[in-house]
Amino acid sequence: MRTTFAVTALLLGVCAAPTCAMAQTVGVAPPQEVVIESPLGVDNARNIAVMNGMVDIRKIEFYDSNWHVDGRDAGGHHVWMTIDPRTGTVAHLERDY
Repeated sequence: MRTTFAVTALLLGVCAAPTCAMAQTVGVAPPQEVVIESPLGVDNARNIAVMNGMVDIRKIEFYDSNWHVDGRDAGGHHVWMTIDPRTGTVAHLERDY
């Protein structure tokens, strides 16, 4: 009899627990997706320079957040080129005729 009373009291205690004491899950939103574009590599900068008529590349440097390419075109003229690494576009092209 004592065991039946103890089990009944335990079950009633568990079932009658206040709902405010239950664990609450705090909603945490996932962080905003951050897209980091990889900068244009030296190989891609070289390919863009070749596609824009440069056949003899003398120097490729990355400074001022741009690729700077120095070389010559098929006619032997000096060519300077600035390439934007985020978009891959030629920001500045100058030929010495």
